[in-house]
Amino acid sequence: MSEQKENMSRRDFLAGTGGFAAGAAVGAALGGGVFNLFSAQAAENAAPPSPWKYVKLDPEVVRKKGYDLYHNGGCMYGAAAAIITSLQEKVGYPYTMLPLDAYRYGAGGAGGWGTLCGAPNGAAAAMSLVLPNADIGKVVSELMGWYSEASLPTTKHDSYAKFTNQVQSVAGNPLCHASVSNWCAASKKKENSDERKNRCAKVTGDTAAQAVVLLNAYFDKTFAPVFKISAESESCYNCHVTRMSNTLTKMDCTPCHPNAHKK
Repeated sequence: MSEQKENMSRRDFLAGTGGFAAGAAVGAALGGGVFNLFSAQAAENAAPPSPWKYVKLDPEVVRKKGYDLYHNGGCMYGAAAAIITSLQEKVGYPYTMLPLDAYRYGAGGAGGWGTLCGAPNGAAAAMSLVLPNADIGKVVSELMGWYSEASLPTTKHDSYAKFTNQVQSVAGNPLCHASVSNWCAASKKKENSDERKNRCAKVTGDTAAQAVVLLNAYFDKTFAPVFKISAESESCYNCHVTRMSNTLTKMDCTPCHPNAHKK
């Protein structure tokens, strides 16, 4: 390097470090004001503690959203986004901060494993944002009970759905595996068929709509749980859950354990 270039490089470096030092001195003189400014901005962008503000939603608007959004990301995404985007429109912040893609994992019972159906899973995730911690369990439990016993899909999508008047079935529990298998048996359609996918889009909308029905009732102070385990399963529940305390469930026992006490 020539002497002239070396001198210029030194001057540039010294000018840069001098500017940094001057900036540090100003920051110190302001008593941490720059840091406080960034802290204030971070606080402004932070989500408030839950529960968040809820306004009553139209179940039919949410039902159609759930049907449409299913086709963008599956059942959990569709149910959660149907409720959350409605609250984004009605309330705005903090719902506008939520990354809806976080709910895609639940499709097909979490990565296709057939466990908890994404429709009640996504709807429950949205419900948990607006309910007090003490009441989340009882309201979500009611949604799970409804899903287990309802004849789905409803016909309320038939004005816009690809397939209309589809066969209905009862899942018997909130598991994707049971819900899809029971419907396929009743409809004689394949799991990978367009009819089945359309059915699950409807179920997604139906479940999101039912979650809104429950939320509206809760905030109207008219919510009253109605779900009860079946009489057939009550003796199992009283023994294994209450007395022996060796299991945890509210699901109907007999579909999976039909011969549990038969010799």
